[in-house]
Amino acid sequence: MIADYILRQENVVGYIDFHSYSQLWMSPFGADCSKIPKDDEDIMEAGMGAAKALKDVHGKKFAVGRVCKIIYQASGGSLDWTYAEGGVKYSYAVELRDTGLHGFLLPEDEILPSSEETFAGVLHLANFIRMREKQWGYRV
Repeated sequence: MIADYILRQENVVGYIDFHSYSQLWMSPFGADCSKIPKDDEDIMEAGMGAAKALKDVHGKKFAVGRVCKIIYQASGGSLDWTYAEGGVKYSYAVELRDTGLHGFLLPEDEILPSSEETFAGVLHLANFIRMREKQWGYRV
């Protein structure tokens, strides 16, 4: 199980749970809307940068925010667990293309562009985490 794997590791610093659809880059928390991550500012900065990187590839805009603010209260999301229990600071749920026109049946000609922009967002996040590691002089 992913939970067991994360708990056995010493330094898991990023986690992304990919879904479709809606074009959203979401951070904790979803189950309890009164909770705000202690690292919210940093988590949001990384998420905003990832969404910009996504948009820069094919022009698709991804909204960024905490699950409770951007969609609705939603319990059972793995990002809440990875952040709160697994200690994974940069935990996200990403809703890929599109915004609802095709729903869960993304046309074949949109699969490659979706993967290209998603890769750009993930790469931005990895570089952001690495920059923080160097900036603060410790492993995130």
